[in-house]
Amino acid sequence: MSYPDPPNQPSWVPPGPPTGGQPVGQPGYPMGMGAPQPPQYAAPRKNRIWMVPVAAGLGVALMASTVWAANSVVGDWFGGPQPESVLPASSIAFAKLDMKPSGGQLANYAQLVNKLPDEVKDEIDPATATNPARDIVEKEFEYLDYEHDVEPWLGKRFGFAMWESDAEAAQISRDGTTAAFALAVTDEDAARKALQKVEAKEGMAFEFRNDFAIIAPNGAAISDLDQQVATGGTLDGQADFSSDMAGIGGDTLATAWMDFGELSRLESRPSSRGGFGSGRSGNPFQELTGGEDVEGRVALSLKLESDYVELRGDMFGVKSGDSLEGFEAPEPGLEAMSSLPNDTVMAVGGSGLDSLMEQVWKENPDEFGEFEDALQEEGASLPEGFTQLLGSKSAFGITDVQGSFDEVFDSDFSFQFRATGADGDLLESLAEQLSAGTYGPTPGVNEDGDAVVVSSGAMGTGKLGDDAVFTKVMEGTEDSHVGFYFDLRQLSSSGDMSQPEQWGAFGAAMNFDGSSGTVLARWAPSADA
Repeated sequence: MSYPDPPNQPSWVPPGPPTGGQPVGQPGYPMGMGAPQPPQYAAPRKNRIWMVPVAAGLGVALMASTVWAANSVVGDWFGGPQPESVLPASSIAFAKLDMKPSGGQLANYAQLVNKLPDEVKDEIDPATATNPARDIVEKEFEYLDYEHDVEPWLGKRFGFAMWESDAEAAQISRDGTTAAFALAVTDEDAARKALQKVEAKEGMAFEFRNDFAIIAPNGAAISDLDQQVATGGTLDGQADFSSDMAGIGGDTLATAWMDFGELSRLESRPSSRGGFGSGRSGNPFQELTGGEDVEGRVALSLKLESDYVELRGDMFGVKSGDSLEGFEAPEPGLEAMSSLPNDTVMAVGGSGLDSLMEQVWKENPDEFGEFEDALQEEGASLPEGFTQLLGSKSAFGITDVQGSFDEVFDSDFSFQFRATGADGDLLESLAEQLSAGTYGPTPGVNEDGDAVVVSSGAMGTGKLGDDAVFTKVMEGTEDSHVGFYFDLRQLSSSGDMSQPEQWGAFGAAMNFDGSSGTVLARWAPSADA
């Protein structure tokens, strides 16, 4: 077994299996509009038309959710149709922004704004904030006057959907898909005048349906959408979509949904690969499946609660060639992480990590060669060694970043490692071995009930689970399999933040059961603390 040489080496970190794997694919480029279509339909001439509703919606979501929403007249605010009520049930990808919140959401927004750091509040000050929709319209559509041509009719809900089309003239990508945007409108006559100007300049097509303007790349796509809705209904009536959306809950600011099985099937079609000279773009979601045969669906949501901002992702029956299908999920719980010291800056913890690593080891034994050799030198072997090291529930927390988060792993740092049911003798032997080549002290190994605790350096005497900000950001995640925590109050103090105590904490948690699971990521600011 080899060890790092002094100086400037960390005193010890808990042993673990090797890391690696394929990098997560990044989203593809924005969808192109494709080559000119047959003469009977006007061909789109500029790709930027597809960027504008998305950019406008994102800008509104980030700024107007607190400024515009909080200062709007409530009269015609609540209720109304959703974009999925006008887009086809055959959609394989969907996204929406809902800037027409319920009364409960408005109350949450107001409370959350009071907890934001002053530096963030300054950025969304109604006295100085600009309307992002106005900025985008004036920049991208110089022939439109926002106040006269757009503001009188622009609603507060935006949707996008992509589906497969058999009509070649409607297709905008090589895999045979087409797409449309749905923009809520409050005055169809006013909207028609503005959209006719855009239609003449950009070459797109539009129609009105149920208080939405549906914008598509050309008339063929509009016709195909009408046919899809007539024969299969709208997306809000699609069983899988409705069930998945119910799972992530309501009162969301933004949501997205994708059918990986259909995307994978389209990607595998010969026409979706290579550079055919059609001028159409490729599938913009291609890299999400990584070229593999993937099944299942995923639903995403962005929600603003009174104490935190939450991003949630649910996976339903997601399977691929290297998935953990058949893996029996262990008993969940983040007790070990909650038991870390109250001054913990960064933490990761989980339940059943030993079982998960055993499953990974069985599928990829060659990746664990050096790790297995190191364990054998200590008289341990796999798979039992995973439980001896990690226990059934474990957590690792750093309590001192030495004034610099960027350099924390380049110097000695204080930490605590907790593992329920681990082998204390094995951990003590490893601690002595790994710290023998450093100038730092050997970590102490003790027992706390049924948990083995390895500690090094100074740390608080309280429990992380008693910290008010930790409790807020990790609310409802007690039964998760894996959790992450970052105390931004302490991390921000080593940077350029003028009031680090206002930045609260970031937390994340994951539940999984074979091919299904849920991931949560939250930010809980603390300016009101």
